[in-house]
Amino acid sequence: MALAKDLLEQARHLALKEPQRPKQASLRRAASAAYYAMFHLLISEGARKLAPATPVELRTRVQRAFDHGKMKAVCEIYRSAKSASALPSQLSALTAVPLEPELNRIADAFTELQEARHSADYDTATPFDRSDVLQKIDLVERAFSDWLAVKNKPNANVFLAALLLNSYWKK
Repeated sequence: MALAKDLLEQARHLALKEPQRPKQASLRRAASAAYYAMFHLLISEGARKLAPATPVELRTRVQRAFDHGKMKAVCEIYRSAKSASALPSQLSALTAVPLEPELNRIADAFTELQEARHSADYDTATPFDRSDVLQKIDLVERAFSDWLAVKNKPNANVFLAALLLNSYWKK
């Protein structure tokens, strides 16, 4: 989680770097860093839950196996599921009732942040606004708090495993 926290700190630094007229480069990099803070939180927690500490390189390899697009697809499922029964069968069979609302919010944040990161990196025609970027950074902070509230719950384990494995479970 250290890298995730560092990225979040960097995002806020970049968003506030130029007090009067923020550069688009600073705001865009801040939005991107905010997304990557969220991404690294989830992959580090996922690798910690899914792989033992030794050999040391194993967790790093598990982290590298997480795919941005597949993670977003899982988050799109979770962001709209208000109950365990609303999840697809491969997930609902593993999910305890009730489904924690924190997982919905984490999934929603990941999806929103990934879309903002894509805009920041690829849509140069749309200008970025400091207040919008700071809202994204605040969203990450809330998601971090939500994660702390649920990280030791069984449904959090299912969520993390699904981020990596859900596309295989459908087969």
